[in-house]
Amino acid sequence: MDAGDVDRLVDPEGLVEDVERLLASGASAPPRLSLEHRGSWLGVMPAAGQGFYAVKIVGVYPGNPGRGLPLVRGRLLLLDAETGEALLEADAAPATGWRTAAATAAALRLLGGTSGVLGVVGAGVQARYHLRLLTRLYSYSTVLVASRNKARAWELAKSYGGEAVSLEKLLRRSDVVVAATTSPSPVVLGGLLRSGAVVASVGAPRPVRELDREVLLRARCALVDTREGVLRESGDLDEEAVGETGVELVELGEALRGRKCGWGDIGLYKSVGTALLDLAAALHLYRRLRSAGS
Repeated sequence: MDAGDVDRLVDPEGLVEDVERLLASGASAPPRLSLEHRGSWLGVMPAAGQGFYAVKIVGVYPGNPGRGLPLVRGRLLLLDAETGEALLEADAAPATGWRTAAATAAALRLLGGTSGVLGVVGAGVQARYHLRLLTRLYSYSTVLVASRNKARAWELAKSYGGEAVSLEKLLRRSDVVVAATTSPSPVVLGGLLRSGAVVASVGAPRPVRELDREVLLRARCALVDTREGVLRESGDLDEEAVGETGVELVELGEALRGRKCGWGDIGLYKSVGTALLDLAAALHLYRRLRSAGS
């Protein structure tokens, strides 16, 4: 399946339900394996559950834009756990975009971030998939976009009937803030957020750091995709930050099973990615293909 096939096949609401079901099941996945060679980076992310294996192989190739090739390339595979039969092979980029946004949607549902003003920081792939899914599922009154690339921010905001604004204006006006950037310094500043705001930080792992310490202090608790992954890989919710702020970490799967979070005056979700979400996406695509008779 190429990117277009994946985009056409995904049912946003169904995917969120599949993500919630898998995370609530208590399934687990090992840490990702990563390698660097000749200036490139390769990650291998396996997971197992519901009678299947999923493996995502994704790489970042800095020289590719100059060759007219994508910066990030990868494949998502689904295998039968009993026979080893390969059941699905799909472009990993759109699958990752959809599954990350679906996990955010599940977190926002728990945090009460499904209405009001939606502000998206960033105008790249993850920002686009989040807007595509969240505006399909939830009823936001206004969409705001802030990005260092003003032209891309304007284009993205316009496509959702929204407005491109400064970062400060976005943080002050938004009821829900989704940060999807590669910024090494905080873009979500706790001192600017309104009381009751909900923040989802889904940018890449370290050295990306999207949240300042004030966000953690005000939240007091954070939903995370996986506790181990966030502590090990994030630049803003690592061991040092947790020790300094005392913020409690509750996994999204735990919250879906009923565990409570001791919230402050804002809600917070942090994601660095987990192979469990790739498994959920692969199962969703496979079942959609089977139901379509393909």
